[in-house]
Amino acid sequence: MIDTLRLTIPSSFFDDDAIGWLMRLQHKISKTDFTGQLVDWCLSTGLEIPSWFDGFSLTVGSRVTLEASPKVYQGHNVTGSDDLLVSARRLVDHVFGGILRLVKWPDGALWYVARMDVTYNYDFPTFQALDVWLDTVLGVQRGQRRAGVDERADELETRPMSCDAMPSGRTVYLGKGSRYRVGKIYCKGRDLKAHPPKCIATFPELVDDLAQEFASVGRFELQIRALSISRHAVKYGLLPAHFVDLLPGVFADNASKFLSDIGIKPLHSSNKKQPIIYFPVHYLAKHLDHAHLWDAEFRHLFSTESAMTDDTLLISLLRHSSKPVQAQRAFDFYNRIRSVGYVQAKQSVSKSSFYRHRRLLNAAGVSDAMMQDGTALVRVPLDPVKVRLWNPNSDRLRLVEATHAAMQGGNIARLHEEIFRAA
Repeated sequence: MIDTLRLTIPSSFFDDDAIGWLMRLQHKISKTDFTGQLVDWCLSTGLEIPSWFDGFSLTVGSRVTLEASPKVYQGHNVTGSDDLLVSARRLVDHVFGGILRLVKWPDGALWYVARMDVTYNYDFPTFQALDVWLDTVLGVQRGQRRAGVDERADELETRPMSCDAMPSGRTVYLGKGSRYRVGKIYCKGRDLKAHPPKCIATFPELVDDLAQEFASVGRFELQIRALSISRHAVKYGLLPAHFVDLLPGVFADNASKFLSDIGIKPLHSSNKKQPIIYFPVHYLAKHLDHAHLWDAEFRHLFSTESAMTDDTLLISLLRHSSKPVQAQRAFDFYNRIRSVGYVQAKQSVSKSSFYRHRRLLNAAGVSDAMMQDGTALVRVPLDPVKVRLWNPNSDRLRLVEATHAAMQGGNIARLHEEIFRAA
């Protein structure tokens, strides 16, 4: 499902009156701080919505930028649409039509994607099975708990893996803090318990029932940013192949011309060293396979490990390498990990050699987590009976949506009466 969207568009796509009202709304609303004095609302976050309303971020300037989760119109973000075009249109229409009550606004298909979160849920047999699986992902074995694996990296970006203690339990991050993309794994049941939908927060029994229903559900989220989409635009099939070797500034100029030629108004950042090319919703919905991006982020985790001998590891390395010498060097590097430890072994080779050995060892069946422990392992697919893609069909979720819809009318009226009237 599409979990969160950050959409941006030039202000010229709106009527001047609408932009003027939105800017007054952004800059002139006041609230009372903890001392009882009136203070201006924070301008850095744009339009700030009170805590009693399901929030969204809206910033107005030369561009209008909207960021929100489907919970704004749905009441929860457990499940939702996989269609980018449908999700963007629902979100834009709900915020600008249902909440702000503008007369006209740009169609959701015309907005440019600055961030997109893609989420899928997997059902494990029990919460204990999910907890043990998270331990395996982090390379926590033989009763020894560690904070996380030191590092994961792909060809271009450093991808640190970490485990954080959150109110909702352990959350595993892949690439936390990255400007490109971030993966996140956690238990959805515990997350609902810690952060219940606002429309049912005052019904603890219903919250407990929902948390129990989703206790064995693992949530896998991929947050992909415009910088990553722009940087890999050729790889994702968004721009012609001959763009791949162009310098950043030339790349941006040529991309703008290409988009203009196919009828799309170009939009890119002014950073000359690393300009970001923004693509509109309708173009990405047609050309970008976001399900494939999610799969590429998490596919390597959907495996269990079983021991194998050095001989079978070397045979596997030879099968996945283009030259026997590459297989032997990767095997020697793995033996160095066993003898001196992961950190020292990594420091003993160049960065490019480490990534080359790592990629080959991964292909041969040695996961990053297992490389930490220096034990030769082969990947075996999970039993599909035990772990399955989870699509809820819950009466409780339908009750949440109905409750949210019933409360929306009063909340929106209160927004206009208490908040928007100031602008």
